[in-house]
Amino acid sequence: MIRNVGRTLRAAAVTALVGIALAAAPANAAAPVWETLPQPVDGDRGAAYILPFDAENAFVKMRRGTCASCRMSEKLWQKAGSTWKALTPPADASITTLTGTAPNDLWAIGRVDTSTGVFRVNHYDGTKWSGNLSPDTQHLELTAAEAVSRNSLWAVGNSRKDPGSTPTVTHWNGTSWNTTKFNQIDGGLDSIDVRAENDIWAVGHRSAGGTANDRLQALALHYDGTRWTEVPVPATAKVSTLLTEVKSNGPNDVWVAGYILDERGLGEPRTGAYVIHWDGTAWTRRDVPGADFANSFAVYGGQVHLGVSGGRANLVRWTGSAWEAVSGIQEGMNGVAMLATTPDGSLYLAGTSGWDSIFGGRTYHLQRLAAPAAR
Repeated sequence: MIRNVGRTLRAAAVTALVGIALAAAPANAAAPVWETLPQPVDGDRGAAYILPFDAENAFVKMRRGTCASCRMSEKLWQKAGSTWKALTPPADASITTLTGTAPNDLWAIGRVDTSTGVFRVNHYDGTKWSGNLSPDTQHLELTAAEAVSRNSLWAVGNSRKDPGSTPTVTHWNGTSWNTTKFNQIDGGLDSIDVRAENDIWAVGHRSAGGTANDRLQALALHYDGTRWTEVPVPATAKVSTLLTEVKSNGPNDVWVAGYILDERGLGEPRTGAYVIHWDGTAWTRRDVPGADFANSFAVYGGQVHLGVSGGRANLVRWTGSAWEAVSGIQEGMNGVAMLATTPDGSLYLAGTSGWDSIFGGRTYHLQRLAAPAAR
């Protein structure tokens, strides 16, 4: 049940946005030592996504084929020590979104056939796969999810309606689903971050009407354990803005990223990777200069890190006043697609180099940075 959505925000939430320059790393800073992770040999493609648990255990999603006909396939592998095992999900499963808490607690979520529009939710217990556990196979599209424990999975997306769609959050408690639909909003949710069961952020977009260039605007929601509240994001005039990533580093340190559609509405950003920061009172613009897209957040060593693509640096961290390039990652990489941390404090990344996805010229990279030494 939705309660008091959007009623408790202070007017200061719509303060002016400020751009930030990219800082150079200090000349005397020790370069981090990255470990290149081996990947399962599987055709001419590599791991496009990693879900790590510790240095020994992880799941990776591989992309296969040369895409000569633009028909890519995906395959799921499990890492246990130095051993790789191919996993075969149910035929009607999708591995678009992966989340889990352990090698025997994996969720695979996505849509297999775009013509049917039916989303699947399947669970792997280390031995066998469940059938489709989706709470609504007719209307609910789930675009992101986060497993908190074996008995707690949060997922976001939208419920289709005619016309439009409704932003939707659903929670699995180990036996059943509890679904919240924001019926007063036309839009959808694309990312979720669960800092605690009473501190959850979800972001996406809402329909703002208007012209084709500004028909969508940013949408941010927060859950305090009792109710969901909309946190208004300043509108971007004359362009559409969509939020695709969120990471909370505390109640007064929330990072959100997305992109702005250009004047033609083709999805190319107008001003670079769109990033905003919530300090508990107001949003401030924190774009990454020169980068096209902001792809994934992670907190490593107490600092917020961001993987980007199309920029001078592909991995940056926030110093408190500016974005700083992180050195030591694979040379020639042109994008860090995802970041993840494990309970021991290690940072993992999945990135790419090369641009020719049609003829098989793109290479996928997996790297790990061990937890920083205790001070």
